[in-house]
Amino acid sequence: MKRIYSILSFLFVGLLLTRCTKTEELALLPADKILEYKVTNLPNDEVIYGAIDNEANTITVYVPYYYGLLVIDPSITLSNGASIAEEILPVKTDEKNQTYTVKSATGTTRTYSLKIELQSTPTFEARFALNTTAALTLGPSTNLPTIYGNFMHTNPSSVNVVLINRDTKQRYPMAERNRLTTNPTLNTYVLQYVGGELPYLISADITTGIYDVEVTNLGHTIILSDPITITYRQPDVYISLLGLNLAKNKDWTIIANSNKVLLDPTAVIMTLDGKDYPLSIKSHTRTEMTVSLPANIPTGTFEKVQVKFQFKDWADVIKTQLNPSTITES
Repeated sequence: MKRIYSILSFLFVGLLLTRCTKTEELALLPADKILEYKVTNLPNDEVIYGAIDNEANTITVYVPYYYGLLVIDPSITLSNGASIAEEILPVKTDEKNQTYTVKSATGTTRTYSLKIELQSTPTFEARFALNTTAALTLGPSTNLPTIYGNFMHTNPSSVNVVLINRDTKQRYPMAERNRLTTNPTLNTYVLQYVGGELPYLISADITTGIYDVEVTNLGHTIILSDPITITYRQPDVYISLLGLNLAKNKDWTIIANSNKVLLDPTAVIMTLDGKDYPLSIKSHTRTEMTVSLPANIPTGTFEKVQVKFQFKDWADVIKTQLNPSTITES
């Protein structure tokens, strides 16, 4: 019996010796990953999560059209101890080259490419509300007519409008429109500029010609069926007629009148008590000019001061003050 126990003991010890081998530590998995990518600039605290592919090293963000986003503002969560090389900034939704390089605590790196997929409407159609010749014959610093279309949202910042000269192909981007509403009666959306501020008007520097109107909305870009025609119009200036207060040693800045531009001004002449005093044009653009008073102009208070503006190839523009005007030395 003792012999059997001895044999069993020997076998047990042998079994233990064969199972006790050198311990090897498993290599740590690289901690150089983006664990979460989410878009935070959405209404009502909503978020969009990016789909992270750690084999292809891509992040895909699907942006529904109804958010009307021009940029996404991401929040990024990394592996423990990892850092990201790039500054995390908002990304334009049409950006194609955004990457993120993640570095682990052990020094390994991984570079992700960002793909932004705009989930848009199937089609986009738009037209001018009025397409008569009169409605579509415009000048610099005037309003572009109202546009109807199936925009499918009311965020004007998601719409871009560009005027393209048919001959020269010169592009004149319009400013962001400031009103996009629905019209239930017409079953359409209405895009328009409201107000006469210069940023909302056709560029003062635009040249004459026929222009196609390009409209981009939710990833769709179309050319409206009706072009516009840009023509120059009689220049005009805006100055108060309730009496001028000017100083001989200070420049006088004069702006173009509403929906007008200053085309090649050649002279500015002030008439005091029946005598003409030419003013010096120091500089000018299509929206304003800067003039200075001559040294020999008298000081004092004057009735019915008249200022005449002359432009190359255009009729003179005369402004007569209704109230007394004052001219001082300084």
